[in-house]
Amino acid sequence: MTTGAPRPRPAVVTAAVVLWLALFAFQLVSSSVQIARSVSADGPWMVLPGLVGLAFLAWFVFGAFRVGRGSGRARFWMAVLGALTVIGGFAPPYGLHTLIAVLAGVAAALPYLPAARGFFPPRVPRAAGAQAPRVVGWDPETGEPIRASD
Repeated sequence: MTTGAPRPRPAVVTAAVVLWLALFAFQLVSSSVQIARSVSADGPWMVLPGLVGLAFLAWFVFGAFRVGRGSGRARFWMAVLGALTVIGGFAPPYGLHTLIAVLAGVAAALPYLPAARGFFPPRVPRAAGAQAPRVVGWDPETGEPIRASD
């Protein structure tokens, strides 16, 4: 039974959100520098791909905030993002890129620790809808399904 009171956020969830936001801030600065370099080297049309990348970055910032509010779906999708980042982080060149990938993996794993499980409510099972009558054939003139009647 719930009382409707807000659940306290576990420290591991707060740490994950802060780590995600720090990584995204670094990515924002890095992307901005890269956009400026691309525009100066290749022309102004290179702003568009950079803006698309920044839009994706904004979407993931939104996901990090949703994890902080207790969204189980956001937790899942941020874990997928972290796993993809870890996989991509171990491709050459190594160094700062690999460090960022490891930190993203840590940020993705923190909300799945046992201390954070109670913060993310379980999904409510869907109620089964009414079963539609079985289709036994198709009307040759209209193409409508002919359903079995009880």
